[in-house]
Amino acid sequence: MAKQTEKQGRYGKLAFLRAPEYAKDRLLLEVLLDDTKTYTKEEVDSLLNEWKAKEVQ
Repeated sequence: MAKQTEKQGRYGKLAFLRAPEYAKDRLLLEVLLDDTKTYTKEEVDSLLNEWKAKEVQ
């Protein structure tokens, strides 16, 4: 079994906007992600889940 110390891939905003699995969240990603930063898939999933869990005011 391989250790999970391998570095996860980090991708820019555009890569997530083009990814088919995030098609339904593209508008939200456009607002949440910064153009100058890179993210892992887990970070993006976490950001989306946190935003969706917020109460509507």
